[in-house]
Amino acid sequence: MALFSERYGYTKPSDVIIRERITPEIKNAILTCYDILKERLNSVDCLFIYLNLDEYIWTNFLNMRKSEWTIYTDIISKYIKNERNEWFKKLDLIEICIKYLYFNGKKDLQVSISADIFVGELNRNFRRLNFAYRIVNKEIVEITSEEEIKTIETALSSSKDNIKIHLNNALELYSKRPDADYRNSIKESISAVEVFCREKTGEDTLGKALNTLESNGIVIHKLLKSAFDKLYAYTNQPDTGVRHALMDNDGNYVPQAEEALFMLVSCSAFINYLNKKIK
Repeated sequence: MALFSERYGYTKPSDVIIRERITPEIKNAILTCYDILKERLNSVDCLFIYLNLDEYIWTNFLNMRKSEWTIYTDIISKYIKNERNEWFKKLDLIEICIKYLYFNGKKDLQVSISADIFVGELNRNFRRLNFAYRIVNKEIVEITSEEEIKTIETALSSSKDNIKIHLNNALELYSKRPDADYRNSIKESISAVEVFCREKTGEDTLGKALNTLESNGIVIHKLLKSAFDKLYAYTNQPDTGVRHALMDNDGNYVPQAEEALFMLVSCSAFINYLNKKIK
C-alpha cells in the first residue's frame, strides 16, 4: 500500500535525491561538462589530450581495437548517451577520464587547470541536480546513502500531518529549481522537530522538550542530549542566517546543499529516534 506522502502527492526523497541511476538532466549536465572540457583544451592548444583520452577509453575501457578508432569516433559522448549502458559504468568512465587528465596534467599546467575546471563543473552540477555522488581526490564517492533516504521516508510516513508538512517543505526547498533554497530548507527541517516536541510534550523548544521527556521517564544519554541541543542551537545563531535576517553572498555564512541535506537527515533521524523512545 502506498505511503501517505505518495498517496497525497508529497515529494518522495528517492525522487529528489538521485542515486543508482542517471536522469536525463544529469546525463545532459555530464555531457555539457565534457563539451566545456573539450572547448577549454582546444583554447589552450591541447585538444590532442581530449582525442588521446577518447582513444584511451576506446582501447582500455571498452577494450576495442585501436585501428578501429578515429578522431570522429567521440566514444565518450556516445557511451554516456547510450541508455543501454549501466549508470555505474558511466561513472567508471568519468573516473577514468579524471585520472587520465590529472596524470597528463603533471606534464602540462594547462591540462591540470582544465582537469580542475572539469571536476569543479561536474561537482557543481551533481550538487545542483541532487545527484548522490561527488568527486573527491579524483574518485567518485557516494555522499547520500540508501539508509539516509530511508530515514527521511520513515519520518515522512510515520509522522502526523503537521510534522510531515514541514519535512516535505524541507525536501521541496532542497530540490527547488532552478535555485534551491537551502536556508529555508534547514528552517523547515528544524521546524518539524519543534512541532514534534510540541505534539509530544507541549513545549515549544527542543531543550525544554528533552527535559520534559526525561522527567517522564524517557532516558536520553547526556552526551546525546547535548549533541541535539547544539544542533538546535546551530539553527538559532545569527551568523547562520537560518532563523535570523537572510544573509547574502557576502555574508559570513551561507548554508549550502550539504548543510541542508545534513539537517534534513538529522532532523528526520531525531524524530524517528524519539518516536521509538516514546513508544
